Amino acid sequence: MASTASQGAASGLGAELKTGATAVPPDQAERIAREKYGLTGKAEWLWGEKDSNYRLTLDDGAEYLFKVLNPAENPAMTSMHSQALLHVEAADPGIPIQRIIRTLDGEADFRMTDDEGGTRGVRMVTFAPGISQKSQPHSALQRYRVGLLLGRMQKALEGFTHEAASHRITWDMKHAAGIRDLFSAFDDAAQRARLERAMDDFENLIVPRMAELPAQVIHNDFNMENILVSEEDPDTISGIIDFGDMVHAPLLFDVAVGAAYQMGDAEDPVEAMCDFLKGYATEKTLSDEEIALLYPAVVTRMLMRLAIPEWRAKLFPEHRELYTRNSPTVWAQFARLDAISRDDAIAHLTAACRL
Repeated sequence: MASTASQGAASGLGAELKTGATAVPPDQAERIAREKYGLTGKAEWLWGEKDSNYRLTLDDGAEYLFKVLNPAENPAMTSMHSQALLHVEAADPGIPIQRIIRTLDGEADFRMTDDEGGTRGVRMVTFAPGISQKSQPHSALQRYRVGLLLGRMQKALEGFTHEAASHRITWDMKHAAGIRDLFSAFDDAAQRARLERAMDDFENLIVPRMAELPAQVIHNDFNMENILVSEEDPDTISGIIDFGDMVHAPLLFDVAVGAAYQMGDAEDPVEAMCDFLKGYATEKTLSDEEIALLYPAVVTRMLMRLAIPEWRAKLFPEHRELYTRNSPTVWAQFARLDAISRDDAIAHLTAACRL
C-alpha cells in the first residue's frame, strides 16, 4: 500500500512507477500459459520493478519468461517492446536477446483481464541463459564486450520506429529535470546538495543542446542486472534483457546509461567506463559534441538511480529494501568519481571514445 507520501506525488515520477507491481496468482499465470500458448508448466514468481514476472518451467525442463505487465502501461508501449525484440532479432540475430513466443493465435503480446476487472498486457519470451553481470566478477574485457554489444544494439535499432516511441517514462533522461522535485525525499543535506549540483549541470550543459543530439529508439537500460554473462566464463556476454524502458532519445543517453553502470565497484570508475567506451567505439562513433556532454550525462543517470528509487520507497515502504538496494553502490561511485579531477576524467573518456 502506498504511504502518505503518495498524496503529493512529484512530477518527476511517471504513472508506471506510481503503480505497484501487482502480481497475478501463479495458478492464473499457469492457466494463461496453457490456454493462450499451449504450454503447461510451473510458474515461479520473479522480482520486477513494475511488472509481474514468472519463470515458467515446462515438464521437459524448458524455461520461458512470462510477463504480466504493469496495469499503468499503455498498450502501445507493450506493442513497441514486442516489436522491438522482433526487429533486433531480424536485424542482428547474433545479439543475444530473448525471443518472442507467439500465442496460439500468432500474437506477439495480448491483453488479459485481471481479477480486478482491469486489462493488462502479457508477453512470453525465451528465458535467456546466464547470470547477471552484477553478481559475477568484472573485468576490462567484460566491460569492453558490453560496450560493443550496446553499439550493435543501437545499429540494429536504427531503422525501428513505433507510434509509442515518444511516450513519456520516468527513466527517460530527456525529462530528468522533473526529478529535482524528488530530492525532498532525502533527509541528508549533503546528499541533496550533491544531487542539486548534478542537476544543475544537466540543466545548464545538456538541456540547451539536447534537441541537436542524434536520436533514435534506444534500449535505455543497459545495466548490470539486464546484462547476463556465462557463469563458467563471466567475460562471455550471454544475454541482454528487459526492453521495458525503451524510448526515442539521444544516442548519447544510451551510452551514458551503460557507462554509469559499468563503473560498478571499480576503484577507478573512469577507467572502468573507458573499458566500456572502447568497446562501443568499435561499432559506433560519438561526435565531439556528444563526447563533451558524456560526463554530465553519466552523472545525471547516477542522480536518477538515487532519486527515483528513494521516492518509490516513500510510496511503497514495504519494498524499500528492494528499491534502494543499489543506492549505497551509487553513493560510493559518486565519492570515487568526485575524488578524480573532472578535467582528467573528461580527458580519459574522450580518448576512449576516439580510439
